[in-house]
Order: sequence, then C-alpha cells, then structure tokens
Amino acid sequence: MVEIRRFAPGDEKQVSRLINAIMADEFSADQAAYPTDDIDDIPRSYGGLGEAFFVATIDGQIVGTVAIKKEDERIALMRRLFVDRKHRKKQIGVKLIERAVEFCEELGYGEMIFKTTSRMQAAILVCQKMGFVQRAKIELGPIELFRFALAIPNGVKKG
Repeated sequence: MVEIRRFAPGDEKQVSRLINAIMADEFSADQAAYPTDDIDDIPRSYGGLGEAFFVATIDGQIVGTVAIKKEDERIALMRRLFVDRKHRKKQIGVKLIERAVEFCEELGYGEMIFKTTSRMQAAILVCQKMGFVQRAKIELGPIELFRFALAIPNGVKKG
C-alpha cells in the first residue's frame, strides 16, 4: 500500500539515494541542467512558507518524491517528481501529483508550473494525464525544455 506523506527527519538518505540514482541512471546527460544540491538540505530548500516536500512510501521504503516551491503568491513550482523504476506504472506519480495539487489548493495557489526536459517522457505523460498544459518549448541542441502549467481550482489566496 502506498502512503504519501510529508518529508520527515530521517528521510534524507533514502531521498538522496533515490533521486541521485535516477538522475545518474536515466538522466546523466541532464544532470548539469538539474543539479541536486537542493536535496542536500530539504528542510532549508523546501521548508519555507508555501512550500513542501512529499514522499511516497511502500512498507517504509521511499519509492517516490515530489516538491512544491513557491514562485510567488499565485504560482507554485512542482519539482523533484521521481518514482523508483521498480515501482512505476502503479499510479504513484499520479498520487504524488494529487497530493501536490491538494497542498496548492489548501494554500490558495492559482497555478502550478512544472519544468522538464524532453528526456523525462514519463513525467511529461503523467503531467499531461493530470491536466497540465504545455506553455513553452525551447530547443537546446538535442534536448528540448518544456514548461507545463496546471490551473488550480479555487486558486484564490486565502487570508
């Protein structure tokens, strides 16, 4: 059974190992464009007001991640959407995005943005399935950079 929860003290090694392994194994050519120094201190990187880092666990093992970073009062950036290769095609990415959207709704964000490269096809497909719309595409030699956006229902800042 998959549980989606907030990052907690003690999760650091599993999160770092998961993200760094996926980046090295599947996206080594993209590592320069996506440095992982933010995961060295997740509470500092994603602990601000309007920010969060979520993990997906199965039997206590972290098998997926997603993070929300505040861009401004209206826009949240979705980052670090990763699912362990052995656990893909089990709707874990969908559940992570649903939790991220729920968090953004709670905070009153109006839009969630996801930036990725053409090499991250699984992330692109799950985001499109979840209603993200491509807003920009930039060609950089052999890869393309994409910007996707998702309107958040009732995205009016509460307060």
